[in-house]
Amino acid sequence: LLRLRCAFDSRYGCHLPIMQQSWHIRYNDHISVVIYRILCPEKDMVIVMKDVKNIDDFKSKIKRVVISKEEIDAAIKKAGKQISDSYDGKPILLVSVLKGSFVFMADLCREITVPCEIGFMCAESYYEGTVSSGNVKITMDLKQDISKYHVIIVEDIIDTGRTLNEIVALLKGRNPLSLKVVTLLDKPSRRMVEFKADITLFTIPDYFVIGYGLDCGEYYRNLPYIAEYNG
Repeated sequence: LLRLRCAFDSRYGCHLPIMQQSWHIRYNDHISVVIYRILCPEKDMVIVMKDVKNIDDFKSKIKRVVISKEEIDAAIKKAGKQISDSYDGKPILLVSVLKGSFVFMADLCREITVPCEIGFMCAESYYEGTVSSGNVKITMDLKQDISKYHVIIVEDIIDTGRTLNEIVALLKGRNPLSLKVVTLLDKPSRRMVEFKADITLFTIPDYFVIGYGLDCGEYYRNLPYIAEYNG
């Protein structure tokens, strides 16, 4: 399997979106290994992840908790109130760009007390060198005509900002009533384009983080907190 995996740009330290090759090698019913080969112009890493078979395997890669569940809950409650106060009586569409933001979206929408709709997108962005091609491929699009809504993009993490910047430009071209971005996490030290979210819940250093929707090899999305990965 060879595919573009822009999500790894957020947390593996590559300064470019990357190509990912993955192989699932099964030795028997009890032992299997997933091998990820991460390719980018600056680095070529191989990450071997054993299938997690028990809680000890799972916990061994959690270095430390960076943001607790209680801190996340309090910040989301505050953001939900801010959105509710600002958009009362207005048609709101919350947009989640899958996959990482699905947990944040679920919790945030339940803290918004005014009527709102939700929508989901999947997008891939292609780059050559350090310059974006400007080509975002939408692999799953919104069903709503966003010209009738105040759109709020709900993002899990912003680091280089390039893909999200292009998604924002694409959606603005559809003439929403307004468009804003709320992000759970921000890594401004990694920014490669001029981009600032309208609401940021937490600003973090350049850690490789997992949990609360963020994964490593599809594991750890179910953690109720944000943790640093013990790679």
